[in-house]
Amino acid sequence: MSVATPSVLASMAARLRCLGRRVSDWIWLNHAPAENGLARWARALVRVLIIVGKEFHLDRIPMRASALTFTVVLAMVPLLALGTSVLKGLGAGGQMRQAAYAFIEQLDAPHELASAGPVVPAVVGREPAVGRNLSSHLHRAVDQVFDYVDQTNFAALGFFGICGLLLAVVALLNSIEEAMNCIWKADRRRSMGRKILDYFAVMILLPVALNLALATEAVLRSPRLFGWLQGVLPMPWLGGFLLHRLPLVVVAVTFSLLYRFLPNTRVRLLPALVGGLVGGVGWFVVQSLYVGLQIGVANYNAIYGSFATLPLFLLWLYVDWLVFLLGAEVAYAIQEWPDYVREEQRLLPSLRLALAFTILAAAGADMHGRTVTTFHSLAERIRQPGGFIRLVLDELVRTGLLRRIDGREPGYAPAKLGDELQPAVVVDLILGHEVAASDLARTALAGAKTALAGKTMVWPAPAGASGEEGRLR
Repeated sequence: MSVATPSVLASMAARLRCLGRRVSDWIWLNHAPAENGLARWARALVRVLIIVGKEFHLDRIPMRASALTFTVVLAMVPLLALGTSVLKGLGAGGQMRQAAYAFIEQLDAPHELASAGPVVPAVVGREPAVGRNLSSHLHRAVDQVFDYVDQTNFAALGFFGICGLLLAVVALLNSIEEAMNCIWKADRRRSMGRKILDYFAVMILLPVALNLALATEAVLRSPRLFGWLQGVLPMPWLGGFLLHRLPLVVVAVTFSLLYRFLPNTRVRLLPALVGGLVGGVGWFVVQSLYVGLQIGVANYNAIYGSFATLPLFLLWLYVDWLVFLLGAEVAYAIQEWPDYVREEQRLLPSLRLALAFTILAAAGADMHGRTVTTFHSLAERIRQPGGFIRLVLDELVRTGLLRRIDGREPGYAPAKLGDELQPAVVVDLILGHEVAASDLARTALAGAKTALAGKTMVWPAPAGASGEEGRLR
């Protein structure tokens, strides 16, 4: 048997490194040459998967899921109490408990059918089977939570007690928003007044939406409408298939709306829908596996006995948050994959200066056209990675060359008029903190400042602001 020599192993390692570099260059090529649609879709899919994996680690999603699990345990009873009070006003006070029961039964129904067998008679001295499986633990957890909800007396709580309930709910919604802002790299936060208005709208609209969803499902499952669907649809079994997938549609739409509106930045509709679909499907798949495989039930029953409901319920909530945040990462990756900047990429000083002049010219042209410059409008005109554009925008705001206009999507405007802005000052503010590597580099930087001394910028016309720089005067 031949043994590979060190030179052969070194050659193989070099070839593998070369192959890895070629694959990486192909994946992260921004302006690829002519390639067919299948190759372009494959490259986009691979890049999206890599971005999801990287951001899942960088955003510390498991830790955020743990924090949200703790927060939702504290806020669950107040949130459900407020939602139940809203539904009681609509004459449907028990709908939330029934919705939780229906969801657990739907997850457990296929496994009950698959595991159906002969009935085993009870043995004296043996603990009954009730409570052994995960669905019974979830039923018990739901009963305990809603028992506390039913015991909530708003009149007895008083003003400060109600304020405490509201603060617990606001803390939960704020934690979810902070997680979304971290995933979407949204540095700006909503004002407190805006948060309170949005959160109260969520607290009122979510129970109403749940009631409407349950009413819609009941109507769709009526025999008359079900028979009409079977007659209209080309395949008779399609009606039942669609009705069984209705909860998946509700969860996917709910996730999509949260991904779309919770981050304090602009999220396009298509990435939010795809992320919601991935999150909804993943959520149902994980729930079915969790219930079907009875993950951890035997161990927790052996250790905790009748108290096993609590750790199993917490683990269930944790897995739910993991899937929800993973769907948000997918939505972010789909929206940002063309302009995603890797850690290995570095914004060179020359490109930073070129982007600074281009952004200033675009902002000046938009100001003359009475429009507000936004990050997304710049990304459409400047074919550079979005991460680079964000870095230069933040630097221009920090140095006082641009001013930020607050809003759901922050806008930018020149801090000075064109004839008041000297290019030499821009060069000094953008590159002045750079340490020149040699005397030749220092001479080149000084020469650029000398050549631009005494000149001012002239903004281009709005129609000509598609990436060109302003003229000098």
